[in-house]
Amino acid sequence: MATKIKLNNCVPCIAIHPGEIIKDELEAREMKQKELASLMGMPTSVLNDIIKGRRAVTPEVSVLLQEILGIDASYWLSLQNQYDIDQVNINAKIIERKKNIEIWKVISQYCSVKCFEKLGIIGVKIAENIQTIYSIFGISSVEELIASFSSEKELSYFKKSERLNSDPINIFSWKHFAFYQSSQMPDVADFNKDNLDELVRELNQVFVVNTDTINRTKEILARYGIKFIVVPKFDKTPIDGFSFWQGKNPTVVLTLRLNKIDNYAFALLHEIYHVYAHLFNNREQRYIAIEGVEMDKCEEDANKFAKHSLISKDIWSAFLKQHSLISPFAMQMKIKQFAHQHNINEAIVLGFYQHDVNLYSIKSTISREIK
Repeated sequence: MATKIKLNNCVPCIAIHPGEIIKDELEAREMKQKELASLMGMPTSVLNDIIKGRRAVTPEVSVLLQEILGIDASYWLSLQNQYDIDQVNINAKIIERKKNIEIWKVISQYCSVKCFEKLGIIGVKIAENIQTIYSIFGISSVEELIASFSSEKELSYFKKSERLNSDPINIFSWKHFAFYQSSQMPDVADFNKDNLDELVRELNQVFVVNTDTINRTKEILARYGIKFIVVPKFDKTPIDGFSFWQGKNPTVVLTLRLNKIDNYAFALLHEIYHVYAHLFNNREQRYIAIEGVEMDKCEEDANKFAKHSLISKDIWSAFLKQHSLISPFAMQMKIKQFAHQHNINEAIVLGFYQHDVNLYSIKSTISREIK
């Protein structure tokens, strides 16, 4: 069987002219350039140009070198040939590098290079970084990146928050990174739009236990046909959640911007509502929750579901009415009792209470950390 030869496609950093080898030979033989030039029957200046790489080693010169130095003419010609090839390759490499630098300058204007660097998504090799960005954004050129940004930057979720400083480029980059992460996930079960109540009950139990919460959430949602990922927030991206349909399944993305179980539960259920109420019937739509952006009816409905799917509106209203004026210590005891009675995580009840009475300074021993 014939052996396959793997070619080396490396390009040298510098091209070595045969004149440098001639110079080394002269030094080794303690021969002056003037003496060699005289033997070859050429002006010393011409030989000096060859040695300095300003002239090529011709077949005539190679034959003369063979006669005088005893080194085959084919060797000198092969050196010259390799030098010429290396020069072409080096020039092509430089042209490619310059092209990549220009491409990278444009990319840096339309995507969050610094955020990708922080996550270790891109490194120091520009050519590799360009291909990584192309993969993340699902494009093949900077023109497509510009077109993609231009077509989306005016959408509502790019409006700057009045309360938090947000960056449209970072939001755009984070969103596409979420798309990319979703596309790399393994397949999950088929989605069924008729099992929302069962899903909420399972998730609520995860919230109550609050142990290995993120992994358990991912496993449950996979069984219900929903991909779930946590994508770290980028700088100036006050995003809590994002939901969209990709391929055969919906995807829910959270940032854990606030590492609290009550915020986690609320953001998760908010996006799940979008999946069942909106995305199933309109798979081209996308829902991204950015703090400070004016909400439409879809977002308001998702917020109502996120709270009242765990605590019914009537029961919660009665609790607030009865316990809104008691001391913080007594309030904590009532929250624990209410949570135990209705099988809800204490931290979720506490978080909802603080939000609704606008009292975030309540000191409590209840842990709100996601575990």
